Amino acid sequence: MRAIFGAVLKRQNDRSLATAAFCIAGMLFAIGNATIFLPAGDERPDLGAVAIACALAAICVLAAGYRFSTRAAGVLMTLAFVVVVPSVFLAPDAIRSINTGLLFLPFFLYLVWFMPMWFARLLGYPWIVLVDAFVLLRFGPSVLSVLVTLTVTGLVLGELIGLFKRRLERNTLMDPLCAVWNACGFRTLLDRAIAASLRGGKPLTMLYLDLDDFKQVNDRLGHFEGDRVLQEFARRMLEHSRPQDVFARFGGDEFALLLIDADASLARSIAERLMGEVDMVRWSYGIAEWGPGETADTFISRADLEMLGAKRNRKGGTREPGGSGYEPR
Repeated sequence: MRAIFGAVLKRQNDRSLATAAFCIAGMLFAIGNATIFLPAGDERPDLGAVAIACALAAICVLAAGYRFSTRAAGVLMTLAFVVVVPSVFLAPDAIRSINTGLLFLPFFLYLVWFMPMWFARLLGYPWIVLVDAFVLLRFGPSVLSVLVTLTVTGLVLGELIGLFKRRLERNTLMDPLCAVWNACGFRTLLDRAIAASLRGGKPLTMLYLDLDDFKQVNDRLGHFEGDRVLQEFARRMLEHSRPQDVFARFGGDEFALLLIDADASLARSIAERLMGEVDMVRWSYGIAEWGPGETADTFISRADLEMLGAKRNRKGGTREPGGSGYEPR
């Protein structure tokens, strides 16, 4: 049993675990309201159905594991909205009605953290407005102060966490030195570009870039000057790249440029143009065009190997496309 539990956990990611926990909490909430907290003489068979549905949803989410997608999470949260919000109006008294409406807090925070912010607001704001309206219609303005407090607290907390999430993502996915995407951010956008390429059938090509003899810049002029060279190189690459393309620093003096809707031939033309425009340092490049079924790691590795091949050819005395003829300045 322990081994099975461990195997299930290994297949999860943060989104699937949080979603399963949300469903289990909903199941326990429904069971509690259908048994322990149910007023004498009252019957709520709908709560039993909700508990069963939540349990099944948790099982399905855990079975899907890391394959549980953002879209599936959005569908599940929409169903939660449809089930929970009307039940606020069916509660027997104001306390239970407000108590049910309080599910807005974990609901909104889940949406803010795991879904796009526009989607969190799309479901979160109507939830709180409808709950407030239902409670006021049934129990009058005597509960208004409580509703205002809960509404303001929930919305402010959600927006603050959304702001924190955006800053965290920016710091996690951006290179602090050059202010471009880092390897993690590049991989995220690469996965999206591959999915778009599969849907639209348009080509996708990568340039893997490496500054030549960059160690000599650091050794002769110091690391401060080396950082300045990296920053200037990144700035000029961004300035002369196409708006739809993705430029990233992988670390050290290695960069990548993902060319959207460009095959290998167009990528070579773009690379040669960039060599003439970004000429403040020598650099080499390798080209790889993505092929259907190829993993992101293989795609990046092929471009890297092409760059290394171009660098070796040039150092061996052969002037191959992929090596800039400019010296560091």
